Amino acid sequence: MTNEIKKNYDKHLNLTLDALDALKAKGYQYLQVQGFTLDHHPEYIEPYYMMLVPIKSLTHCGNIDVYEDISSDTITNWAKQNENDDLHIFLANAS
Repeated sequence: MTNEIKKNYDKHLNLTLDALDALKAKGYQYLQVQGFTLDHHPEYIEPYYMMLVPIKSLTHCGNIDVYEDISSDTITNWAKQNENDDLHIFLANAS
């Protein structure tokens, strides 16, 4: 597990509509989607959990990764269904 993944996992928040609203109020516009196995290795096909990392702007992102608009229907639906789903979805703590 890289230090960045460990930092995000250790300080994660549950994905809720209130948490999304708080991020929007702080100016975050996107979420980087990261999928992981139970032992914290990257996995996007059948992940055990997903970590959504808040990002204010995509201009600094040089790597090809998976990003989603924080206001998208997909993110909103994940926040609504998060408590009843087998896939755990968390928000990395935005500093």
